[in-house]
Amino acid sequence: MTSQTCSIVCEPGTCDTFQFMAKILKMKVLHPGGLHATKLLAEKCKISSDMIILDAGCGSGLSDIFIANKYGCRIVGIDIETETLLKAQAEAVSNGLGDRVVFRVGNANNLPFQDQIFDGAIFQAALIFTNKTEALQSVYQKVRSGGFLGVIELAWKKPPLEKIVTKVRETLCAAAVNTETHSDWIQLFRKNGFEVIHSELLDHKFNFRGMFENEGLISSLRIALKYINDESVKKKMAQITSLFKETGEYLGYGIYVARKK
Repeated sequence: MTSQTCSIVCEPGTCDTFQFMAKILKMKVLHPGGLHATKLLAEKCKISSDMIILDAGCGSGLSDIFIANKYGCRIVGIDIETETLLKAQAEAVSNGLGDRVVFRVGNANNLPFQDQIFDGAIFQAALIFTNKTEALQSVYQKVRSGGFLGVIELAWKKPPLEKIVTKVRETLCAAAVNTETHSDWIQLFRKNGFEVIHSELLDHKFNFRGMFENEGLISSLRIALKYINDESVKKKMAQITSLFKETGEYLGYGIYVARKK
């Protein structure tokens, strides 16, 4: 069962687990695989210092700051939450990247940029919150001929049983079942004008080690204290950890790189 058989999709702002991670835990890296996956994606996309990149659905912007700092490119992140983007811009400036990283309010389905202005575009756990075809077509228009598309998204390893879909929907949110099987993601990119040149399917893990690598020492300690002192936080984190263990046979995440034809 893929997203085509499920029409219920929540917005990021109404997704219980998204809110929990972003608003309660104050996590800045929410996509599968964290910054390790971002690094893999950037390397497969061959991001370099002479490029201008679009991040559609950038969230906290931490990934964009990481990419610009490591690879020297210019990057424009868009998202729908003004307050989050103001904080992201301040973070970019404090890291000395105010001239290389810019954030703007925008919708991935209707990008506010001229056509063929970007050398590439990335989505990191953002497509599942959109009309995927509309978002991909919008990005296609803004990326130059031969430019890249880089994607990190949840992916079904194989068509899931109904009970697995129900469990994922109840624990994560409705948007989580708006994902695709690994092969269907590839077909979706091809149908929207992109030639897939790399794809890999990975296991998704949710644990404190990964959190430390993504969030840093201070933020991880703050999250750990919440976990120790707040039973509701402990219960929710245990629920999410258990979900990925119990559904690991079915649910992982994919890294995809494609070129605009």
